[in-house]
Amino acid sequence: MRNKKEYRIKGAGEQYLKITRETQAGFSVVITRVESGWKEEKKEFLPRTLFETCLRTDYLTPITA
Repeated sequence: MRNKKEYRIKGAGEQYLKITRETQAGFSVVITRVESGWKEEKKEFLPRTLFETCLRTDYLTPITA
């Protein structure tokens, strides 16, 4: 499965997910949250099944350039 590398996260505020590494088990990602002039970044691991569920439910939407 070929995926875009950046996604908008559905929900309150401005939140983005960027894939930094893909393995068979899932994805290493950086989640960025922008709010009131500040930016917070977290590094997380997202299992492949959860990632695919987020795409199907439109919780994650690809960012087009």
